[in-house]
Amino acid sequence: MISKRQGCSCDKCRECCTREPGWFVPGEIVPAATYLGITEKEFIASYCCEHLQDDVYTLSPATKKKSTECIFLNSKGLCDIHPVKPYECRKVFGCEGPGRHRRLREIIMRMWR
Repeated sequence: MISKRQGCSCDKCRECCTREPGWFVPGEIVPAATYLGITEKEFIASYCCEHLQDDVYTLSPATKKKSTECIFLNSKGLCDIHPVKPYECRKVFGCEGPGRHRRLREIIMRMWR
């Protein structure tokens, strides 16, 4: 049986976390907040960035101050919320071909409508 790929920690994949955080899908905010032991409202206010594209609001982890790195990328190059990381982070791999990122964002936007 072939299992679906759920993560990769190669240098190219980890480098994605330094350029732009992946987007959450609806239903992922509460588990991430719970994982950190805070409320959904606190999580969004402290750790999220809101995006508006084509009249659709989406959420992603914020970036570090004066940086493009994901707020959850720690000094060891690992994700501090790995078990509850955003959908896009679980599905896009930097070591795969280009284009997947854009297609996946379109799917995520449809989920938020």
